Amino acid sequence: MNGIDISSYQAELNAGIVPSDFVIIKATEGTNYINPTWEEQAGQVIQTNKLLGFYHFASVGNPIAEADFFISVVKDYIGKAVLVLDFEAGAINAWGNVGARQFLNRVKEKTGVYPMIYMSAEVTRQFNWSTISNTNPLWVAQYASMNPTGYQSEPWTDGKGYGAWSSAAIHQYSSAGSLANWNGNLDINLAYINANQWKALASPSGADNSSITNETNLNNTIEYEEEEMHFIQTVDTKRIYMINAGMYSWITDPGMWTNYQKAFPKAPVIPLYQAQMEKLYRKNV
Repeated sequence: MNGIDISSYQAELNAGIVPSDFVIIKATEGTNYINPTWEEQAGQVIQTNKLLGFYHFASVGNPIAEADFFISVVKDYIGKAVLVLDFEAGAINAWGNVGARQFLNRVKEKTGVYPMIYMSAEVTRQFNWSTISNTNPLWVAQYASMNPTGYQSEPWTDGKGYGAWSSAAIHQYSSAGSLANWNGNLDINLAYINANQWKALASPSGADNSSITNETNLNNTIEYEEEEMHFIQTVDTKRIYMINAGMYSWITDPGMWTNYQKAFPKAPVIPLYQAQMEKLYRKNV
């Protein structure tokens, strides 16, 4: 899914008409700043049936006080929007991972929602995040350049990983996004979670998020029933497999693969690593 995040810098932006699947809006900062347009833009998102999120920009104050302030502002949207801690700038030194964890735990305690956490790829490796990586999904910032760009399906990463997280739920890959119906720059993002997972993250159910935080990007693309006819194209071994009734068969004949494509034109072709495919399905013998 493609999406944007906005703040008062985009006060004139109509979040309903800029193309996006989701919009994450800055709501608060510290213990006294409220984005003056957050609620108007949230309404635009909801009216156009897009997915909604709110973030709190961490300052250098008391993490629990900042969490309480954030909750007091967005409380009417609990269950309707993903909640996020924006962990950057002065908070990195003032809070460290201990303060960030206090904020996240306070939000969970008061709302039942596990917030996401936003940080740069470097910060994921600067601290030990293992105590939250299974419950609080990562929204990571990593840019290839500052050149203007539209949405990208495979944004660049440095390949060094994200510390305790095996993958990111969302990747912010540019602050120079160029999209229709807005003349300025935008932060643009690729989400590796689907709409149902987004809604689950917004829900105050206290559910275990480990299936979201630790899935690889490839696994997050699988949105089908095992019994449905589909195909796997392995990323590493470059093979094509037919999946039917939860079992896999290797298609070794290129001509047969062409025939299958003609016979099942709507069957999805899913990228997976060989080991992942063999773990998910049984061999057809």
